[in-house]
Amino acid sequence: MFRMTKTLIACVLFAATASSASAQIVISQVYGGGGNSGSTYTHDFIELFNAGSSPQDLTGWTVQYASSSGTSWTATALTAVVLQPGQYYLIQENNGSGGTTPLPTPDATGTISMSGSNGKVLLAKSTTEPDGTACPSGADIADLVGYGSANCPTPAGALSGVNAAIRKMGGCTNTGNNSADFDVAPAAPRNTATATAQCAGGGIPSISVADISLDEGNTATTPFEFTVSLSEAAPVGGVSFSYATADGTAIAGTDYDADSGSGSIAESETTTTITINVIGNTTPQSDRSFSLNLTGITGALPTSLSATATIEDDDIGTYAIHDIQGAGNSSPLEGQRVNTQGNIVTAIGPAGFFMQAADADADASVMTSEGIYVYTFSAPAVAVGDKVDLTANVVEYFGLTELNGVSNLVIVSPGNSLPTAVVFDANTPSQDLLTLSCGTTNFECFEGMLVQIDNGIVARANPSFNSDPYAQIFVSASGTRSLRTPGLLYPLVPGVDNPNADLFNGNPHIFEIDTDALGTVPANTAITGGSRFSATGVVAYNFGDYEVWPTSFTVTEANPIPRPVKAGQLGAELRIGSFNMLRFCDTLANTTFTCGNGGEPDAGELALKVSRLSDYVGNVLELPDVLGVVEVENIAVLQMLADQISTDFSVTYTAYLEEGNDGGGIDVGYLVRGDRVSNVAITQLDKDEMWTDPRDGQPHNLHDRPALKLEATFDGQAFATIVIHPKSRSCVDAPSGSNCTQADVDRNRLKRFTQGKSIAMRVQEEQNAQPGRPLLVIGDFNDYQFSDGLVHLTGLIEGRYDDTKNVLHLDGPNIVDPPLWDAVNSLPANEQYSFLYTEQFGEILGYTSPSSFDKGRDVPIMQVLDHALLNDAARAWFVDFEYGRADLDAADADANASTTAVGVSDHDGLVVRLATDRIFADSFGGDP
Repeated sequence: MFRMTKTLIACVLFAATASSASAQIVISQVYGGGGNSGSTYTHDFIELFNAGSSPQDLTGWTVQYASSSGTSWTATALTAVVLQPGQYYLIQENNGSGGTTPLPTPDATGTISMSGSNGKVLLAKSTTEPDGTACPSGADIADLVGYGSANCPTPAGALSGVNAAIRKMGGCTNTGNNSADFDVAPAAPRNTATATAQCAGGGIPSISVADISLDEGNTATTPFEFTVSLSEAAPVGGVSFSYATADGTAIAGTDYDADSGSGSIAESETTTTITINVIGNTTPQSDRSFSLNLTGITGALPTSLSATATIEDDDIGTYAIHDIQGAGNSSPLEGQRVNTQGNIVTAIGPAGFFMQAADADADASVMTSEGIYVYTFSAPAVAVGDKVDLTANVVEYFGLTELNGVSNLVIVSPGNSLPTAVVFDANTPSQDLLTLSCGTTNFECFEGMLVQIDNGIVARANPSFNSDPYAQIFVSASGTRSLRTPGLLYPLVPGVDNPNADLFNGNPHIFEIDTDALGTVPANTAITGGSRFSATGVVAYNFGDYEVWPTSFTVTEANPIPRPVKAGQLGAELRIGSFNMLRFCDTLANTTFTCGNGGEPDAGELALKVSRLSDYVGNVLELPDVLGVVEVENIAVLQMLADQISTDFSVTYTAYLEEGNDGGGIDVGYLVRGDRVSNVAITQLDKDEMWTDPRDGQPHNLHDRPALKLEATFDGQAFATIVIHPKSRSCVDAPSGSNCTQADVDRNRLKRFTQGKSIAMRVQEEQNAQPGRPLLVIGDFNDYQFSDGLVHLTGLIEGRYDDTKNVLHLDGPNIVDPPLWDAVNSLPANEQYSFLYTEQFGEILGYTSPSSFDKGRDVPIMQVLDHALLNDAARAWFVDFEYGRADLDAADADANASTTAVGVSDHDGLVVRLATDRIFADSFGGDP
């Protein structure tokens, strides 16, 4: 619960009390710079004012002063004074050695020394000094004024040797808010001899004149009629004043007719009007303003005031599309109504159309787009190829420059040739962050324009949203997938962590295609990742992402899902696989953390998972001889899978798994075909190895999922594998708020580094013990085939760690020697992925975050996390390496609804083909 201090309570009470405008005697001026070097007056002073309609006896009252945060008050007593309505009262306080001007004859004197910049002054109805209270309140306090840094609520501004705090309207303004009631202005002390200044009320009305805003008109003049009003009927003799116009951004004689004269409000009336003529024109220009000033007001208060007239431009200019689009991320004409003429309709949607300037009308700048979207609310009455003129409003709709409120739409001619499409290819949009296609962005200069893609590839199949189960695909016009490359994650700067690290640019050329936005492809059509296509379309910007809305779209080479690895060959070919089974858990909630995604499965869900995994092992991985498995809870569920495979494919696997240290219960294990592999021995590695966790300085298990070594014989020859699953990549790149601090980042990098060294030492022990025995390290490494610029865990295990590319250093030779070889390097670049991660880059490169559900630029990144590392002996047997494709390239809606292998995991499994007979291997194209 929030608890207020006594001081704060007092301040709050005062704010409530002083907010009343009924106070009669007020502090009207405070000046504390008297006698200071460079000051105007020789003395400090406090000025009072009777804002009421009756006399007030001030005998026995005091004015008191405290410092800006002080609680000790110094007083000056008032004696034998009756202050008349509208009369001022000047109290002279202490002086100094500076100042050039003496005060007018004071009405009272005191010896208070006041701060020239910050302080508090109160008017009390007694001589009591409220020591110990910072902001006094109650019936005894008539007024309190704080200025500068005073700790009472809403102080007036800081004062100086020249400036005082002066209550507005001659002392009549009193809302209880010092910052609103006072001006900080040159001191102007007034005493009882000064002319009185009656406040409104008590028979004196207040006067006001209203601001006005109107269109200027196109011809002749438009009358701007100002209304002058009184708070109550004009008194006897009425109200009179003088008025005159004054230029602002509007110029007399050009924008309006200057005028001046006299005005009045007759007795018992409350309003009158003043008419100023504004000059109409048809030239587009910005809004302009001028003032109407009332002076010499008699019979009402205040005695002068002013109103502002805004001349709103109602002219419509004619602009080319490139002028409407401009060179920036938003239109320089946003909010204006414009004419645009002679543009060609390029695409039509259900509620609008795109149009583009003819080639001959394009400007020379590559930074300005020649196309734009026209929103018509319903199906537009135009056809592709129409040349059109129209009038519309320029708006930015969630980042897309568009025209709406269309009028005067005229089809000048039908059947025109379309403008030349921009070719999107390997060079456009740019893949180089230093030379983006549109300056600081990669797509803004193409917004609304017609584009052509001849050799596109789908980087990610359709994601799924509640309202759109088959949403926009992510694509590349270069023909290459959206692949992770070496280095730190953009926009992190290499120098932040490692000046020698590479920089992964985040694939700025990747964009989206909404295939059904214009009805080109039927809704709910799945388009698989890796499929190749050609297309034409227009560039749009929708909820934070650049998209192409196609007018034609042809899949030229479909990527089938599932796409299995090659089936095993007869003879002496050993097939070793690895597969992350995505939290393959039983139905029991008996782990420290939940094992399954969203909770443990029920019996039906577990049975379905087993069936789908069996389909994947049999029909996608083609029943490898040895399968290293990752993210399996226990031997019982792994045996269920072995039994299901036996039922489905008549192949018998033996299940092996050892429990580890993971709080969610997931472990690594093996499925081994006893009909092809013999003499199996399983050894768990380093389950009890400890490390000092920097979070608490205490020893903890280093390996959550300890590695599992398999030794066996195939075709009479010995081989070995080690299946691993090190710490995940979560919270290793950079802090991300409360969920990931720098301490978390440093700790997670160190743990991965320490795990990698530990596994590397085990690998080297195997090489030293049996250098001629084929050895494979397989599994989900949670690391790339190159350094991320931080910690290259895979490189540690390979024996290819480069200190210059990482923030943590071995500071010596690699542990593994000779180094292992990563079989993923045998694949074409477009096949080097086993995991898909959508990276959120935020508001960069022209991408913004227009709503809570969008995070700016988001890009699917295809990356290798699942590896097969081979020693020299294993590489001599090497025939082939493949990933079985059934998960990453499927549309989300298909994967989520599947009862087959499709979408059973968030990884694609792998298979390495080895031949114990080199001649046999060469016959299948193997390359060691």
